Amino acid sequence: MNDMLFRTLLKRYEAVIEDALYKIQSFNENNIIIPEHIDITGEVDKLLLIIAEAEDKVAVMRKYYVK
Repeated sequence: MNDMLFRTLLKRYEAVIEDALYKIQSFNENNIIIPEHIDITGEVDKLLLIIAEAEDKVAVMRKYYVK
């Protein structure tokens, strides 16, 4: 994997993680209740899964493609 592709994917996964963390923080700090998202624990669980998947991808990239 070339360096530019590696950095681009890394930034993508980092952005996904930051977005999910921000949403979890917003739920926590602002006690936001969105009518179509009543199940806060379910929403946070989905966001945690998104974070875990992105972190796994970063770990795999670092394991196999860091020189």
